[in-house]
Amino acid sequence: MYLAEVTKLDPGVKLAKDIYTADDKILLKKDIKLTKNYIEKLKELNINYIYVKDKKLKDDIEVEEIVSDKIKREAVVIAKECLKNVNLNKESRRLIQPEKIINLVEEILEDIRNNRDIIINLRDIRKLEDELFFHLVNVTIFSLILGESLNYTQEELKLLGIGAFLHDIGKALVPAEILNKPAKLSDAEFEVVKKHTVYGYSLLTKHTDIDELSARIAYQHHERCDGSGYPLGIEQEEIHEFGRVVAIADVFDAMRSDRVYRPACSIREVIEYLYTMITKQQLDDRLMEEFLNYLTPYPVGTKVKLNNGYEGVVIKARKHANSRPVIKVLKHDDEELPEPITIDLNEKVDLIIEEEIV
Repeated sequence: MYLAEVTKLDPGVKLAKDIYTADDKILLKKDIKLTKNYIEKLKELNINYIYVKDKKLKDDIEVEEIVSDKIKREAVVIAKECLKNVNLNKESRRLIQPEKIINLVEEILEDIRNNRDIIINLRDIRKLEDELFFHLVNVTIFSLILGESLNYTQEELKLLGIGAFLHDIGKALVPAEILNKPAKLSDAEFEVVKKHTVYGYSLLTKHTDIDELSARIAYQHHERCDGSGYPLGIEQEEIHEFGRVVAIADVFDAMRSDRVYRPACSIREVIEYLYTMITKQQLDDRLMEEFLNYLTPYPVGTKVKLNNGYEGVVIKARKHANSRPVIKVLKHDDEELPEPITIDLNEKVDLIIEEEIV
């Protein structure tokens, strides 16, 4: 299995991973052969990357995920329900069911605790119009991974999880024509989008079953430690640690996801950008260093080229040697090998990854 750009696919390749909608319905099923029509449909849906099978890889790639697909799909359905129903003119008590979110947080935490040594590997494959629902779920997962790593108590993790899951709830009140604009926003439009932090906080503080600390995450997740964020422009000591945790998860998932105005960045590019934000003192460096332990610039399924001309697919990534994965080599100097060979870069110090192939 490897990650492939849809525009570069040839008919006949097999899909390696189910593609679901935000309603938990299968859009395309694993193992289906992609026809020209299927490929065109994926393009129409703005699905830019998918996982496909390579017959030479056989069953060598087994991707372990920190949180199961089943729980993520359940979470996306709940996220869609929350966003669909939000309106400031209604009673928020009827719109948000904290007990569902709490149960979800507990399920996510159970998976995280059972998979402590697994790093973040797979990219979600989703329709562009479903992006916000998947984003809420991913930010929740990444925030809870970091919170668990920081040894938060169960109560702290619950508050963090609820706030992370609802951090962008205010976007439901931003006009869709601005939120989904397929181009750079004007200054005036960006000011409207920035109000989602205020809308979200206002909505959540009206809900007596949601702690103010969870609501504050919606308010503060765009603040920056150097005071350059919004809505208040406050600095690190005034931003609650939960807000700083969710800020990291939010930036990470936003950059690794497709947007209406740009394609997703590779994780390597995201990691480089996160380091830039640390240098500028925009994100909490202590929290960031902890989070980076769970990232690899070359996740399982990434096609890469080595400095000796080898080309292959990452089949194993490590938590503490994340730039030295295990690779299944398929080509040398653009010529296919008769049989694939496996190389562990930890054991081949003269070899380095020269570039990622997309």
